[in-house]
Amino acid sequence: MKIIYQTYEPDKGLDELQVKIYSEASGLPARAEEIRQRNLSRQPEMTRYALTDKGEPLAYITARDSSSELGRTYIGYPWTMPGAPSEVQTKLFNDMFEYLKKRENTLEIATTVVLTAKIADQQFDFFKSKGFVEKNRLYRYNLDFDAIEVSTWKKSKEISNFNSRGATLDDLDLLIELSQADTYLNPAFPTPEAREIYFRDRVLKDGHAVIVFDNSQPIAASALLRLKPNQLYLTGKEERIVMRFTAIRPGYRHAWKRLLIAMANEVQAAGWAKIPLRLSFNFQTSAPLAITLAEMQPELELFEVILTLPNK
Repeated sequence: MKIIYQTYEPDKGLDELQVKIYSEASGLPARAEEIRQRNLSRQPEMTRYALTDKGEPLAYITARDSSSELGRTYIGYPWTMPGAPSEVQTKLFNDMFEYLKKRENTLEIATTVVLTAKIADQQFDFFKSKGFVEKNRLYRYNLDFDAIEVSTWKKSKEISNFNSRGATLDDLDLLIELSQADTYLNPAFPTPEAREIYFRDRVLKDGHAVIVFDNSQPIAASALLRLKPNQLYLTGKEERIVMRFTAIRPGYRHAWKRLLIAMANEVQAAGWAKIPLRLSFNFQTSAPLAITLAEMQPELELFEVILTLPNK
């Protein structure tokens, strides 16, 4: 079989092939448009493919620069389709690794393993054989709320004058501006196009978006999503209502409670009050106590492990 190796090119159907390979190999969901935006935000050499001479997918690998650790670059696992020759995986990884070692912006090479991937154990074995060691663990802290109860919460004086309403397509610019103002949410979008597509074609298209105002100024926003477990964004066996994003304007941290009350009202308006409203946030730690507590407290969920190479 003749194997073709190539780097990323837009509008060639490679994003869709990448979804096919990843979903088949990991058992986890992926979206072609999200992958496209990520690929467009980095150099073509940071996304590499192995295809047959007929254009059928065999494998791919990606790399990305960390948004929080200066000089750290994450190298991905070389995902392969069933039956792909083993040398394909080896070549993709080695070529990417050599490229990153010569790159000025890369001072540290790291990787991540999502524990819900069906081959997570295989990934650990692969990276440890390359000299990677565990650095941190990424946890989710999950907390479920009863929307009916939340909607009856008393509003304190500092938030009682805030008002809220549903967002429409006319509010696209407001949502984009709020997402840029929120220092935590802002880096989540690799390109301006990705930000606009997310709010226009996903959030506002699906509905259940709400904006909180201080007089006429938008200060907080979110949107509901009824989510069935997919072992990536939601694990377990029961569906949840999640806040798909949270944007808070700097200086208005106290608006969070008012936003949650507004979202609880939206849950009821949608007829979803019997489904728990789940709030989550992620954090990293290497503390041994976190491992122990996560085994004892179900709201602490170990989701991902970060590994690094001791030397570049």
